[in-house]
Amino acid sequence: MDSGEHGENSLDDPFGVAERRRARRNMLPLVGGQAVSLFGDYIAFFSLPYFILALTAEPIDLGLTAAAETLPMLLFGLVAGVILDRWRNLRGALIAVDLARAGVFAGLAFAAANGAGTRWLVFGVAFIIGTLSVFFDSGLQTLMPSVIDDDMLIDANSQLAVARMATYSIGPLVGGILIALSGGFAVAFLINAATFLLSALFLTMLRVVHDRPGVSSEAFRDSLVDGLRFLLDDPRLRWATLGGTLTNLVFQPLEALLVLFVVTEVLDQPATAVGDLTEVGASIGLFYALNAAIGAIGAVFAPRISARVPLGTMYVVGLFMVGGGFLALALIGSFIAVIPAGLTFAGMAWVNVSLTTMRQRLTPPELLGRVIAASRTLAWLGLPIGAALGGMIAGQIGVVPVYVGGSLLVLGIATFLLGTALVRDPVMADPHDEAPATNAGD
Repeated sequence: MDSGEHGENSLDDPFGVAERRRARRNMLPLVGGQAVSLFGDYIAFFSLPYFILALTAEPIDLGLTAAAETLPMLLFGLVAGVILDRWRNLRGALIAVDLARAGVFAGLAFAAANGAGTRWLVFGVAFIIGTLSVFFDSGLQTLMPSVIDDDMLIDANSQLAVARMATYSIGPLVGGILIALSGGFAVAFLINAATFLLSALFLTMLRVVHDRPGVSSEAFRDSLVDGLRFLLDDPRLRWATLGGTLTNLVFQPLEALLVLFVVTEVLDQPATAVGDLTEVGASIGLFYALNAAIGAIGAVFAPRISARVPLGTMYVVGLFMVGGGFLALALIGSFIAVIPAGLTFAGMAWVNVSLTTMRQRLTPPELLGRVIAASRTLAWLGLPIGAALGGMIAGQIGVVPVYVGGSLLVLGIATFLLGTALVRDPVMADPHDEAPATNAGD
């Protein structure tokens, strides 16, 4: 049971009208709160690597920052899943995590304002934020089926994807302008801290509609194994997770190095240390804003696409968009490349919406936290490795070859997945449209 609240009594409300109304009311704080939080996230998504670039101008440090933020998923992801399935007041836990994240970014803002920023401080902040996000991101996906109805999941996940793309289009631009106007990073970090406080406030407005399963008395190790076993036994979840692992391995360097690519290849500026980069901050933010705006348009169409094609097919098509978009970005190398870059982010939205909804649709409620966390942990295996290696390789041979090679590998992964159960055994977004599996044993 979450937060001590119960869904509507079926005897008092036999047709579930009040329950349905309650679920719809939850959509606004669910999506709105995360939109506010994501706005701050994308100020930090731009400002944190920009900060380390301004401090050291070293590609390896960009890779290590991204690695530090993603490593906690590998260290704590499976454990987090078991804890989430045993946590009675899941909403309260998410609020506590938001408050902690606000405190961390407030501390970073203080350090930046007083000239105390170092690469090791950035690495430490990235690791702490990554650890807290392990619990929050998996926890939010686990909480969703208890605060909205099953057939609302695709709409909620799509709206979250739209919010992600929309805030990604605004956050970096705002961050770039703030840095350019103030000549520093403290204000950008402080705004991110404030958005976490607002996210926590929105979470207090959520009300439970569907009771979560009772807490299991099973041994901790056995609980962890049960989640992994279910994930690996379902061929669609297994292939989607493996596809995520391989894609993250080769795609993470491209995302981690994007700010460097824009500076050196799009804006044709040298990647120098403190002071010089603040002058082009607004231009970098504009590039981020435009490609994310194009990505948001793609995310808006996610519910319509999912109503016509199975989620696994949508996942694979999204991967083709990711690889093709960044390949075109690397080959064009000018500001007009913002258009194919936007295609990449639209593809990312389709991949995330389809995978998140599949996990929520196919997993029993009592295993949901463990399966989500296990899937995200395995899918994130490639992130810290890819980020660190990508930064090292870019430092040796340049950023463009990294982009070309990574994009081609993503296209290869998508092509391979066309022949798996992910495409052959369809899962529809609406449970009423579900088609019977044709080969669930693959």
